[in-house]
Amino acid sequence: MMRPFLLAAVALLAACSKAPESQPPAAPPAATAAAHEIAWIRPQTVADVDRAFADAKAKNQPVFLFWTAVWCPPCNQVKSTIFTRPEFIERSRSFVPVYVDADSPSGQALGQRFRVRGYPTMVLLEAGGQEVTRLAGSVDAAKYMQLLDRGLAGGNSAKQSLDAALAGRALPTDDWRMLAFYSWGTDDGQLVPEADVPATLLKLAAACPPEQREASSRLVLQALFTASQAKEGRPKIDAADAIASVTSLLGRPELARENHDILGYGANDIVGLLTAPKSKQRDELVARWTAVLDRLAADSSLSNEGRMYAMLGKVELARLENKNGPLPATLLDEVRSQAGRVDREVKDLDERQAVITTTGAVLARAGLFDESDALLKAELPRSHSPYYYMSQLAWNAKERGTPEGKAAAVDWSRQAWDSARGSATRLRWGGGYLNTLLELAPQNVPAIEQTAARIIGEVKSEGMALAGNNRRDLERMSRRLSAWNKNGSHDDVLARLNASMKDTCAAHGETDHSWCDSLFMPARRA
Repeated sequence: MMRPFLLAAVALLAACSKAPESQPPAAPPAATAAAHEIAWIRPQTVADVDRAFADAKAKNQPVFLFWTAVWCPPCNQVKSTIFTRPEFIERSRSFVPVYVDADSPSGQALGQRFRVRGYPTMVLLEAGGQEVTRLAGSVDAAKYMQLLDRGLAGGNSAKQSLDAALAGRALPTDDWRMLAFYSWGTDDGQLVPEADVPATLLKLAAACPPEQREASSRLVLQALFTASQAKEGRPKIDAADAIASVTSLLGRPELARENHDILGYGANDIVGLLTAPKSKQRDELVARWTAVLDRLAADSSLSNEGRMYAMLGKVELARLENKNGPLPATLLDEVRSQAGRVDREVKDLDERQAVITTTGAVLARAGLFDESDALLKAELPRSHSPYYYMSQLAWNAKERGTPEGKAAAVDWSRQAWDSARGSATRLRWGGGYLNTLLELAPQNVPAIEQTAARIIGEVKSEGMALAGNNRRDLERMSRRLSAWNKNGSHDDVLARLNASMKDTCAAHGETDHSWCDSLFMPARRA
């Protein structure tokens, strides 16, 4: 849910020429874990998942599906702060835990089957395959366990609760809580079409009884944040009523803590949505919001990631009226202090992958590019996914806005692709490097064609599934190259790539010929 690069994934992108890492064999469904472990089933084939569901049905247990990628910062945050909790490990005995790595041989086909795209997506399903709910990893760990327990207890699914709420029927507290803290950011059209999420959340917020204060507050923030992100069809919002609701929430420390994630990463988006520039109303809301973020950043009971969300919110609010202006020295000192603290205190490599990513982004957004670079570079030799940090370094270099910065951005992006591992990961990072070339060196036609051809060649040689995110990444590459070739001056390049893609599809046995034919289409034939 974090914005462009800064928060979530830099729109990362990746792929190159080495074979994907070998995957551990799928654990047999009946495997038992030691007392301190989760008995993850790690499917390599669709049949492995089918067996897991059969095992769940035999045990009369639900299935917990974790859709992830090794490089994904929020995934690593969940793994280090939720999956390590004794109570989660204990709960895992009451469901069949399935760990789907996007880079596994059938990863993308399984992603398509379960309608999961964003990393991480955590889905609780009945043994028959029907979804119960999707869980958000950005919430506090104790809240996560509460929501998991609600899903395991049976009763209405998220879909059934949503239908009942929109129909005006009464819902118990736990059902309102499930809807309010549902992972709307990774719904992927499962409950409602993506374009309808903001309006649906506004309806839910209006329908939620006033006494359900916890759920009502979360629904208001979810609705406002998703509305702020809507590119078109933004629903009409009563700003005065929304400001009153948000102000009331900010005045309740327990509610602010429950919603620390949205209050951090959604701060400037929501304030910008509700208030006019340079207005007294905006000044007052920013002051109240910043005071709450001060408390959250200092709250040692919050996760390190949660505290850095608060710092991100403070920086973004300080920039709301002056996008790239200087920040107060006191705020810069606080950003440096928090960055130093997490660098010293966070030892677990998975947690570092999450927290250092966010911290580097906060430093950069504060204009402290040299300090962000130093922090990220120090992680390269110890990280299991250094290419993620390289992509951040490329973003930092580009943001400097100098010729030297552009050249460095291209180089870091290339290094990220070269070091990426895993088939789906390499495709995404390869697309990222291609996009960097198209943006920063569009005149370098040989490099652009060579890069695109190499990506397509890897798809063929590695036997990558033309499904799920792999398919979407190829479509994204095609759109970007078509935009680069909008006047037809590079039709010869597109024609060669189009032919190569058709050959790749044929090698894969792809039956959707119209899809393959449409990729990398020269302008004169589009």
